[in-house]
Amino acid sequence: MKKSILFLLVILMGACSTPKDVSHNLLITNVTVIDVKTGDKLQNRNVAIDGDRIIQIYDGEVSPSDSTEVIDGTGKFLIPGLSDMHTHYFWNYIISNPLLIANGITHVREMWGEMNTIKNVRQQTASGKLLAPDIYSAGSIIDGTPPIWPTSTGVASPEEAIAAVDAQIESGVDFLKVYSRLPKDTYMAIANYAKEKGISFAGHIPSGMTVWETMEAGQKSSEHFYAMLEASIDDPKGFEQLNEKSATNTEKTMFLIEHFNEAKFDSLASVMAKSDMWLSPTLTVLRSIANLNNAEYIDDPRLEYLPTFMTQSWNPSQDFRFKNAPEDYFQAALDKYKLQLSLMGRLSEKGVKIIAGTDYPNPYCYPGFSLHDELELMVEGGMSSLEALKAATLNAAIFTDKESEFGTIEEGKLASLVLLDADPLTDINNTRKISSVILRGKHLNRAQLDELLEGAKKAAGN
Repeated sequence: MKKSILFLLVILMGACSTPKDVSHNLLITNVTVIDVKTGDKLQNRNVAIDGDRIIQIYDGEVSPSDSTEVIDGTGKFLIPGLSDMHTHYFWNYIISNPLLIANGITHVREMWGEMNTIKNVRQQTASGKLLAPDIYSAGSIIDGTPPIWPTSTGVASPEEAIAAVDAQIESGVDFLKVYSRLPKDTYMAIANYAKEKGISFAGHIPSGMTVWETMEAGQKSSEHFYAMLEASIDDPKGFEQLNEKSATNTEKTMFLIEHFNEAKFDSLASVMAKSDMWLSPTLTVLRSIANLNNAEYIDDPRLEYLPTFMTQSWNPSQDFRFKNAPEDYFQAALDKYKLQLSLMGRLSEKGVKIIAGTDYPNPYCYPGFSLHDELELMVEGGMSSLEALKAATLNAAIFTDKESEFGTIEEGKLASLVLLDADPLTDINNTRKISSVILRGKHLNRAQLDELLEGAKKAAGN
């Protein structure tokens, strides 16, 4: 009897250890899946992909069919595809696409789109003619008059603003982008009409408004830390007087730094965390602008991936925003950037909702590469590696109301993934160590990613 029971146990154990036969288009085996919601590292998983979807995640041994493409994930880490949530994509998308994909950027938020171009890119991508990320796009910037950028949409009244919103909704935008010169009445007309039409708006906080007012109005994201230091000083009347006296940018910046009040900032962060507003800090562009006169930036080896016509304006003497800036402007900008960077940990701890964006192709902001810079800076500023990774994955999906589609590695979600050679939670810089990219189910191995980069160099004339 004992021998029979023992024999039965041996048979059952053997049956349990027999690999499960599976047949899929693509299978990533023995990989550690990073759960960006919890930070858990799910070891020895087998991620099955059919078409453009994650079909199943097996936690036991599997035996793939001969027709299944297998990626050996042993010793590797799988994360969701990365999202750059502040880009200017449509201007140079042919140049940007290979750099984005090679860096694991599978989603972008376009902050100044031309919708016919965006629609064309989407159509070519769907037909397989173009390798490109998924795009969440605004239309033309809506600014006051005259607009800062001549080709954006300047509106002089609430009525003009409403007409601009109608035109953009008809063109198929995903959201509206507001800008710095909008008067308060015009801005509020956009905010109220957008709410009526069920479309979100995001962008700059206008110079004549406070962050408190824009939070209350329902602005979905604020870019570049705008108006946050102004709301966190211990002498707001003194700052008003500076504005009335038309003080220089350097004088205003130094006042904000010298009068920064930690308690006021913490209060602002607590309110922002409870509001519907997200923060896109774009640390990459803040750092770059503060270092426009820094020789290290001029010698960045990543310049070889971009053609001269894209980078020639990065010389401050060629940029209308900076060509007349005195030397002390850049020192003040650097001091301000260092303060803003130091606040990232406090913002995260308070629960402020943060998304990762770069603002490329502003000076020394590189398509694809700079998203990794952004994550590195977030951690340098006090965020955990997990929170930084969330900002470029899960948070991007939540922000765009597409959490059911992407942002985590789960069955049924879009198979846009990045396979890494090292753990990004122990060192966020490991997001740069890319072994493969899976873009909507299409596998691009390291050799193919290198080909994309080499192709970009050649296209740039290098």
